[in-house]
Amino acid sequence: MTWFQFRNDTDRAIENEIMVSDRLRAAIVGTAFLVTAVGLFVLWTQAHRFEALPAAMSFLARVPYPIAFVTLGLLGLYEWGYRFVTGQLMKRGLKMPLPPRILNATLEVSVPTLALVLLSTVVSPDAALNLPPVFLYFFFLALATLRLDPILALYTGILAGLEYGVLAFVLLPRGGVSLPLDFWAPYASKALMMAMTGGILAFVTQQIRSKMATLLESRETQARMAAIFGQHVSPEVMKKLLTQKAELESETRHVTVMFLDIRNFTTFSENRTPDEVVEYLNRLFAFMVDAVNDHHGIINKFLGDGFMAVFGAPLDDGKSELNALEAALAISDQLKVALAAGLEGTRIGIGLHSGRAVTGNVGSTQRREYTIIGDVVNLASRIESQTKVHGAEILVSKEVWDAVSSSSSVPAQSVGPVTVKGREAP
Repeated sequence: MTWFQFRNDTDRAIENEIMVSDRLRAAIVGTAFLVTAVGLFVLWTQAHRFEALPAAMSFLARVPYPIAFVTLGLLGLYEWGYRFVTGQLMKRGLKMPLPPRILNATLEVSVPTLALVLLSTVVSPDAALNLPPVFLYFFFLALATLRLDPILALYTGILAGLEYGVLAFVLLPRGGVSLPLDFWAPYASKALMMAMTGGILAFVTQQIRSKMATLLESRETQARMAAIFGQHVSPEVMKKLLTQKAELESETRHVTVMFLDIRNFTTFSENRTPDEVVEYLNRLFAFMVDAVNDHHGIINKFLGDGFMAVFGAPLDDGKSELNALEAALAISDQLKVALAAGLEGTRIGIGLHSGRAVTGNVGSTQRREYTIIGDVVNLASRIESQTKVHGAEILVSKEVWDAVSSSSSVPAQSVGPVTVKGREAP
């Protein structure tokens, strides 16, 4: 199975692209063979009409059509079979090994040779070697680039030149007479041109393959970076940071800030190993983070026993308060489900507040962080602290409730004006 297996992920990506291109080439060649076979069949059935043609075209009546159209028909079916097998290998995560591809290239480049041999039976060898079918060699050389393999491109060019040169040497009459060099020059030059074309196409193919490998490796690196980066910021922030040309500039936005705290976490941690604490937090944060992301928010900071989330930045749909409230309710509902499924007794407090804030990258040239700065952040944190005082799981500011009350049917109870730490006005 070694021939069919990939060396590494990069090899898999390159070979898959090669097989896609090779299947396209096989479809083109196979269709050309079958169409030509049908055309020859029609000519064969109408051969009796060729007697009325001018004498210069009378050779058409002598062409061995059965051999030609049967051969081309079989080759057409072979190409489509090659395409089918390549597709099946791709589905199974395998690649087409080199030997079958060499055989395929050999058969294809031998078709012009066979055509010239058949024509030499109805016209003079010299005429046959100069008729248009000679250009079929270059047709197959051009299609060889779709194999995206420089070795096969070079092999096809050299084989085409050798077959044409040998054919000229065998077919042209010599009669024991030594022919001058200028007689052989046109045929030798054509054979040499075919071989040189193969070399040029091999160089072009190598350049394409090299660029493809660089591109695929770059994509793989970007995918790894995005996977790592995506573990630290929300998908929205990651997309904006990766797609925009410049860094995220500071801007003033209307946002809704959520603070979530896990109650009695310090007491819980005292009798647990670090591994147990991390496992517990990961189990909670798994559905909490999903709830925030699903409602167009981002987790801005993890705070050990909780987190700060932001809605309305860096992307805003004009419904940051409603999104934040629905995310908080989703977290509450999913926590109940987790508790019913055996999660250790857990209580949370969530505070929401909306207002203007400055958003953007903050930090040094070596380390920056997308963050939210403003009084709205401080007040949201204070509101979350008040959940303990009022025995509430979710506590929102008047600004949030005024924005959602007309579009939300969630029941709420007012706790009246509340004075929070750090502010004189309630």
